[in-house]
Amino acid sequence: MVASAKTQAKQQSANGEPARKLSGFKAGRKQEFDVVVPPADLSVREIHDAIPKQYFKRIMWKGFAYVARDIVQSVATIAAMYYGGLPIIDAVDTLNITVASVVVRLVLWNVFWFVQGLNWTGLWVMAHECGHQSFSESKTVNDAVGWVLHSFLLVPYHSWRITHGNHHKHTNHLTKDTVFIPDQKTEVLKEAVTESPIVSMFFMLVMVTIGWPAYLLFNVAGQTYDRRTNHFEPSSPLFRPTDASDVVFSDIGCGAVFAGVVLAITQFGISNVFCWYLAPYFWTNFWLVLITYLQHSDIRVPHYNAEEWTFVRGALATVDRNFGPALNWWLHHINDSHVIHHMFSQMPFYHAIEVTRKHARGIFGDLYLSSDRTIMADLWESWLECRYLIPTDGVAVYRK
Repeated sequence: MVASAKTQAKQQSANGEPARKLSGFKAGRKQEFDVVVPPADLSVREIHDAIPKQYFKRIMWKGFAYVARDIVQSVATIAAMYYGGLPIIDAVDTLNITVASVVVRLVLWNVFWFVQGLNWTGLWVMAHECGHQSFSESKTVNDAVGWVLHSFLLVPYHSWRITHGNHHKHTNHLTKDTVFIPDQKTEVLKEAVTESPIVSMFFMLVMVTIGWPAYLLFNVAGQTYDRRTNHFEPSSPLFRPTDASDVVFSDIGCGAVFAGVVLAITQFGISNVFCWYLAPYFWTNFWLVLITYLQHSDIRVPHYNAEEWTFVRGALATVDRNFGPALNWWLHHINDSHVIHHMFSQMPFYHAIEVTRKHARGIFGDLYLSSDRTIMADLWESWLECRYLIPTDGVAVYRK
């Protein structure tokens, strides 16, 4: 069972009131990792009042400017490949050197897919902003832009907006959160759950390649329900009856794009559609799953039952990951300003990163979780260490 003793660690509250006592726990099979739990009475209002008001303003022209940036980058990447990459491939092919042709073709296409995947992940993030109504003050504008962008990437905009909103309302609640639900055991295992490095790498690859469509289509990694669950049926237990029209409208958007992909295959062939659309689409899914997994899977992150959970505790049970200046910029800082985003989801990302840099540590102290390590180091540790938890503990921490 999780250690129940209280530490005497001190934490100043957001508004400068006297320090509160925090709960201290140990995670891991050998209980070698510290987990700090926020005071139950720490409120959103206290945190809100510690942040300058200008950071909560939503600016429509900025939202459209960032969408335009991503679209321009996407078009420029296509142009670079079409007018630069393809002629190089053709020129090398004329040399009749098979190895050289294969190598050049693989290198250029993979560079294109990687860069375009980042461009489209940027668009995905902007649609995510729309779903949180942080794109602009207008719900009509937010939903229109979000529906177009997410439909292009085969994401049911409203359907995911609804379930993602529920995730934000119940982050790390053991029975109400909607995604990355950890494995749960009734007691501490006597032997560690182990996998060979090759097996671990295989399952990580499965997660980042098909994890996203598996979640949308089959609710993989979500809560368990007593019937079929997905993001496309209005009658799915993920939705209320009043959500039906939004779910159908989302299906129409995805259906139209899917039909366009099928039509393109009949006109231009599967290889062309794969190279220009499907491969970047899978790279986008890769970044989406990687980012969200690392935000919510960390040995330092606790989960809570109904008695122990509070909104602030859930919002602080997330991790900011620094991917480096280039990727942080490309991904609109969705990876390194996630704690503030969970606390105030209507705050635009360009303000959330400023609040993170200037105020997060001062407000949260040791409650603020972040990492400056490499992506692979963080992924490997989380995969190996975050194996299961025991829900009866109230405040449940990961066991290896």
